Amino acid sequence: MTHILTAIATTAMIFGAQATADAATKKIRVPAQFDGSWTITAVTNDGPCSASTSYQVQIKGSDASIPGDEIDIAGGVSTNGAVRATITKGSNTVPIIGRLKRQGVGTGTWRTSGGLVACGGSWNARRAG
Repeated sequence: MTHILTAIATTAMIFGAQATADAATKKIRVPAQFDGSWTITAVTNDGPCSASTSYQVQIKGSDASIPGDEIDIAGGVSTNGAVRATITKGSNTVPIIGRLKRQGVGTGTWRTSGGLVACGGSWNARRAG
């Protein structure tokens, strides 16, 4: 009987220690795989907008921003790399969709809405750092 109780107690301690280790691991936040600086180049395929424009975009967690510019980005990047956001500058809004890849590249499409000019096109991304 003593051997059975000892075996049960030992098993409970091992599983308890493993559960504690798992809980501690889950509390550690690992930086998102898409965090960092990205160069985004938007190309116009439809409409009178600039033929090509480049932006430096900073991603942290799922949030994206353009440092030092008066551009607001709502939305961001999911853990699987799906991009869904709306970029706003003044009265112009530009919904974008696409995907970033772990290899440091990405592609997608964009189309203006709510502004005076209607344009659309594609975008390419490359990790800058």
